[in-house]
Amino acid sequence: MFYFKICRKSAILFRLSAVLEDVNTLSRKASSYKRTQLSVPHSDHLQSFKTELFQQRSELKACEWEDLRNNLISKYKHININNVDAIILGLCGGADQLSLAKNYVRYLRGCGLEPNMATIGRLLRIYNAAYHTRGGNDTALTADEQQYILDIYSQLRERYEILDATTCENLIYGLVCTNDWRAGVELLRMTRQTATPSTAAYTELTIKAFTKGDLETGWHLLEETVMQRKEPKCESYLAYLQHIAKIQANFENNFEKLLWFLEKHELIITAKVAQYVTENINPKELTAKCSQIDKKGKCGICSLRMRNIAISDAEYAKLSNSFLNKVLIRNDIFQKSTPEEVESFKRFVTQTAPYDCVIDGLNVAYSMGAKKPPKVLASLLANVVKHFKNQRKHVLVLGRKHMNSWPKDAMLYIRKNASLFLTNNLSHDDPFLLYATLKSGQTTDFFSRDLMRSHAFLLGSELRTIFRRWQLEHQYALITQIENGKIIVKEPTRHVLCAHQVQDTWHVPYKQSYSPNPAEIFEVPESWLCIKFNKH
Repeated sequence: MFYFKICRKSAILFRLSAVLEDVNTLSRKASSYKRTQLSVPHSDHLQSFKTELFQQRSELKACEWEDLRNNLISKYKHININNVDAIILGLCGGADQLSLAKNYVRYLRGCGLEPNMATIGRLLRIYNAAYHTRGGNDTALTADEQQYILDIYSQLRERYEILDATTCENLIYGLVCTNDWRAGVELLRMTRQTATPSTAAYTELTIKAFTKGDLETGWHLLEETVMQRKEPKCESYLAYLQHIAKIQANFENNFEKLLWFLEKHELIITAKVAQYVTENINPKELTAKCSQIDKKGKCGICSLRMRNIAISDAEYAKLSNSFLNKVLIRNDIFQKSTPEEVESFKRFVTQTAPYDCVIDGLNVAYSMGAKKPPKVLASLLANVVKHFKNQRKHVLVLGRKHMNSWPKDAMLYIRKNASLFLTNNLSHDDPFLLYATLKSGQTTDFFSRDLMRSHAFLLGSELRTIFRRWQLEHQYALITQIENGKIIVKEPTRHVLCAHQVQDTWHVPYKQSYSPNPAEIFEVPESWLCIKFNKH
């Protein structure tokens, strides 16, 4: 595998290294036999290109471009006539080197060479980088530069009825730099015919829509981003906030529209957005302060308690009734269990419920290490049972039949102080655990470190959201056991973890950095905004 020592000080070198790595990957896949490692450009060599040819220059002579092109093709076996032009544009791909990139394309055409799609795509991205660096407004690119982008778009649309997803995205990067940016929205629809548009493509168009005051299109794109199961980037929120702050009219309603959107989709903004709200929004409009929420859900600024996360009785009934058919009674469950075992378990629950807590015995026992001796495993499980016994709670422990061979004193303690049901050794524990918890009633909790992702997925999108809220409110997990046998437990979260309103105050969680793949279930956010609108 080729290794590139990437010079962080040079974004240009990073881009070229990435291109070369992609080419190397293709080379490896094309060959199944061992061979001598191909020569790759050393970072010092690339730095010499930048220093000797590109630094503080807006154009090169035709002979210089020709020498560079031939040099790359002759020295590196994976660089050829088809990819060398895109690689060179990657090398001079910085926002401040747009003139140099345009100069290279002019050189190619002067030689009678038409840039291929990959080369055009890299050029459009350099235009986009220059556009944002110059302020991202209508005058960021000259009229000629904007027209050049539009000419590329027109030529490709005339030449091809349908464009591939990569070309569509590259064109979107270019079109947002022009006043004809709405053509990019049509390209998103075209992309969806063969692929899922990227978050970056959605972000570019959303920012442009909000910046131009087309709120309807901007909100449509944000909603579509979420529907594609992608996390909107903070730049989209910032573009919206900057626009509504500038126009001022209906500020509270416009701001609350964003807050309702965050709540509806359980999205968390970044610290960058939070900082903009606290430092740049007119204090006459609202008061926003950074806060923290304690374990009981109390805000450190306004002292209000967060809204309870509990699901309604109707939601609980729907979840409980659906769970048996969608998760417990499935063909693959019977590959590990049997209908007789399921029926036996259902009768057992009817006879011994309700419970205060249902414990996944093996999950608890193995949480400190699966290779521990049975004595240690049994002792840990007994200590968890003791934790709830001391609170006078009735618990059900689920395990497997091989646990009968564990030390008798610990197992006797568990049988004496809890209901115990042992499944066949090959059975899945989680469906039984969740069924017993749901069947026992809405006040029943469960104890497991498992996040239950596969079971949540089987419930479908509507019930999955209800399940996650229920799970947050009812799941205990073991953190550790200290020397005297006392256990430290992660308590369930009883309050809402996304943006929501309590009385006349909004509480909005934020995270330090953007993540393209947010977790299905939130960790408790450490940082919050406490926001209150000022009445005029």
